[in-house]
Amino acid sequence: MISVNTVRNTIMFLLNKANKGYLGVDEFNSFGQLAQLAIFEDLFDQYNRFINKENKRLTGSNYADLPQNLREQIDVFAEYTTQVNFTYNLSSNLWSYTGSDLYRAENLALINSASGKKIDIQEVNKQKLNKLNNSNLTAPSLLFPICERIGSSFRIYPNVPSGSYAELFYLRTPKNPKWTYMLVQGNPQYNGSAPDKQDFELHPSLFNTLIVKILGYAGLSIREQEVESIANSEEMKSYQKLNS
Repeated sequence: MISVNTVRNTIMFLLNKANKGYLGVDEFNSFGQLAQLAIFEDLFDQYNRFINKENKRLTGSNYADLPQNLREQIDVFAEYTTQVNFTYNLSSNLWSYTGSDLYRAENLALINSASGKKIDIQEVNKQKLNKLNNSNLTAPSLLFPICERIGSSFRIYPNVPSGSYAELFYLRTPKNPKWTYMLVQGNPQYNGSAPDKQDFELHPSLFNTLIVKILGYAGLSIREQEVESIANSEEMKSYQKLNS
């Protein structure tokens, strides 16, 4: 998590310092939402590039293991479904996630309720599905189940028996950040106890990237190194205290 108030204070400080004027609350929330989503989606492109480098042995290890660092940033949004939000529809024979935050389905598993044992369900393309189902040698079983994807839902073979259920491992979309406030003498003052307050959900290591992205939407060009320098300055720390 990255504090939405810290981000806004930093943005306002930098805009004031550059004589760029005032950024309204609604504008900040909108720019913050756009910036977070853009950074989130870019993580997957970066990860793909670094995996290709890793396969060519062009990346380091330990703290220099960039693919691992990106996995940690992406894993902030990793979730498992429950029996409440991943349900079976008898008429369509489909398992579906009932939430609205599904970004990418990663893995499906069959779980025995009594033992808790998990068996991964292999997703196959529709060209192979009939061949597998019609073959005595490759027909799916409870030990080797398969599934096909129908839109954002799944059809599992064989049917999930009584006493078992399916679980989806997925990546969710970030929640929209929201800086909440109350008016004090006509000016918005941060209200961190508001029930609809929402911090940024990005990994803390992406703070500078987030600031740069929001400032870009606000019309101010700045480098990440400048953000880090200003964020650690005594002037900025004093501003944060006054506006927290």
